Amino acid sequence: MLVKCPECGHQVSDQAKTCPSCGIEIAGKITRCPDCGEVIFKEQSFCPNCHCSINGASVPQNVAFPPAQPAVVKTQPQQEPEQAPPAPRRPRRHRAGLTAIIVAFVLALIVVFLGIYFMKNQERQNEQRAYTNAMLSSEPLVLQNFLDMYVDAPLAHRDSIKVHLEALKKIDSDWADALVNNSRNAYERYMKLHPSSRYIKEAMIKIDSLDWIAATKLNTVEAFKKYITDHEDGIYVDEARANFERLEAQKLTDDDRQMVVSLFNSYFNAIAQMDEAALSATLAPVLTSFLHRANATKEDVCQYMQKMHEADITGMSFTQAGDWDIEKREVGEGRYSFTVKFTTTQRIERTDENRETSVNYRVTAQVSPEGRITEFNMKRSVQ
Repeated sequence: MLVKCPECGHQVSDQAKTCPSCGIEIAGKITRCPDCGEVIFKEQSFCPNCHCSINGASVPQNVAFPPAQPAVVKTQPQQEPEQAPPAPRRPRRHRAGLTAIIVAFVLALIVVFLGIYFMKNQERQNEQRAYTNAMLSSEPLVLQNFLDMYVDAPLAHRDSIKVHLEALKKIDSDWADALVNNSRNAYERYMKLHPSSRYIKEAMIKIDSLDWIAATKLNTVEAFKKYITDHEDGIYVDEARANFERLEAQKLTDDDRQMVVSLFNSYFNAIAQMDEAALSATLAPVLTSFLHRANATKEDVCQYMQKMHEADITGMSFTQAGDWDIEKREVGEGRYSFTVKFTTTQRIERTDENRETSVNYRVTAQVSPEGRITEFNMKRSVQ
């Protein structure tokens, strides 16, 4: 292998007999310093480079080691320039330890910076997710939590959250006002102002309840029909339909009116003609009240008819005024009774012309589903 000639410093093979540059013997005459690795002659007791002992010899205190002088070049007339001795080298073990420490320190810095980078990146991602969720939320508490937790969030994010929070507070304030007012107009106004509010569904429920209360107070076919039209999916729509059908069925038909009018015309005609059979046909077996007498029978009514025809009465007739007030009421499935109010005028033919010949009565009566009179009361009315 090529080594540096310890005499002249030129490159030479360690197997060469002599240095081709300076002619000094090489093969078998050189070795390496065990400390610094410099090529030296075997007979040297001290390394000229690091001054360490080669064969266990001690270095005298007063001995100085001048740099090696180059030998006279035999083959070349020119002389090589004198070279300065190489600087002393630190032991390899010291240099290796220092390198390891430096590498470890650099790696530690890299780990720390990477940790800080990933931590900051994770914080940015968490803040972005929290910001997105807060902007989509309709809960003021969620937005306030964002402001409290992310005090170092980007100013644009914090400003947007604050604007959104103020808008939600205004929505809540208007909703509180609508609840205090608790009217259909108040809820409709709120829905118009805040069509995307989280209280829209509750406002619709409030309106539904208010309309239902109004319909039940009126308790008419028209009121329930309006509720059904306005609230096809309302909470009370089934009950409204049932009430509508009930009231619709209770509406007085032309047939109902004709039956009632004919019944009382027959009753008064039977009284006028003293026809017990015809009179009985208009009556229920027992009347709950007849001229304010409870549980009157047909016989009781017939006896009253006999009393009406006094000795001086030669004839009588009854004429209904036409002011029929008939109310139909359901008393069972498909069964209806009738409350009837009207005025009738009794005209009397007498032998005694000084006695009254005309009397007006106000009649209040009840008619059963079978078309029979179950209650009959009347009193004189002022002409």
